[in-house]
Amino acid sequence: MSRLFFKYYLDTAFYNVLFCILFARVFNIFECVVLFGTFGTFVSFLIYRQFQNIEYYFYRNGGLSKFNLQAKTVIINLSLAFIAGCLLWIIRYR
Repeated sequence: MSRLFFKYYLDTAFYNVLFCILFARVFNIFECVVLFGTFGTFVSFLIYRQFQNIEYYFYRNGGLSKFNLQAKTVIINLSLAFIAGCLLWIIRYR
């Protein structure tokens, strides 16, 4: 994967983490991890589109489509949430 993709991933992950921190008071840590991997990812796409929509042209010029960027981000976030969820479950029920 390219540096260009990781720039996009870090930008969307920033919004995703902020969204999860916002709801950290309502949910426990396990639910925040699930929120990060599922709903938070799509919320971060909406926030990114609202504030940085013009940058999609920058990624398009770099050879990355919007679908490609978002699909890879979803896969990475789901993988990270699954691994973190498994670790939290092992720690809790060990």
